[in-house]
Amino acid sequence: MLDSLPQIIEEFLLDGEARGHSPQTTRAYRAAFTALTTWMATRNIERLTQITPLSLREYAVHCSATLSPGGAHARLRPVKTLLKWAHSEELLPTDLTRRLPMPRLPREPMPAVRFSDFQKLLGAARLKSRTPLRDVALLTVLYDTGVRASEALNLQLDDVRPEGFLLIRKGKGGKSRSVPMERPTLKAVRAYISQERDADPGSPYVFLVGDHQMTRGALDKVLDRLCQFAALQRLSAHAFRRGFAVQYLRNGGDVFTLQRIFGHSSLEMSNRYAQLLDDDVKAAHRRSSPLRSRGE
Repeated sequence: MLDSLPQIIEEFLLDGEARGHSPQTTRAYRAAFTALTTWMATRNIERLTQITPLSLREYAVHCSATLSPGGAHARLRPVKTLLKWAHSEELLPTDLTRRLPMPRLPREPMPAVRFSDFQKLLGAARLKSRTPLRDVALLTVLYDTGVRASEALNLQLDDVRPEGFLLIRKGKGGKSRSVPMERPTLKAVRAYISQERDADPGSPYVFLVGDHQMTRGALDKVLDRLCQFAALQRLSAHAFRRGFAVQYLRNGGDVFTLQRIFGHSSLEMSNRYAQLLDDDVKAAHRRSSPLRSRGE
């Protein structure tokens, strides 16, 4: 029976790749599992069936003592996924995930792009960028659709649908979906493609640097430069995704539709992005309170 912890980890990673895990996800999992096996080896635990609830609790305490709450959470999430998978594959007689305590994450809102930030970044792109149409289109796609950075960078020309959708061919987990966009976003992308992007660069991707697909590193540099020009603190590509979620809910969108737009497999994942401020909650209560329906 397959029981060696390193062998089971390789089997899990191979299964994940077959189900569409991205290279980034696989690398993150592998790093977390390397830390796990290294720590377990200090306890002479080399087989999956040697892992006990006590060893899991001790490992969770070790992660919390040596990492930030977010770092410990990120280190332990893949372990939970591995254990749940092992139980479903009948490699473990019980589901040990219930015995793995997860650290509490801070409730402070994560950085999110506000509409005023977005306007400042657009202004910086138009005035300071060497490729203003590309950068305006990129900023607008990120803020209007909430797609992941990797999904935006992997967009191909045929994925920009004239009906007002972006076709995400392989999102997280290998799933495809259509994401709606507003007409100004479509207009910005078309302006970049027709006026600034090389008509025949030999690359099918929408967002290019020269005649090559834009990389994540290049995207980060663009955002860093524009934030500097706009006198804003650094905003990552993921801050646009959070900004979209917050503004979408402020404008009356619901978390169930947000889940579909984001391509999340569970509502819990979408709720992480719904970081409304106290004033937002108060305004929503004012609109939806039962007393409103009675005219009180």
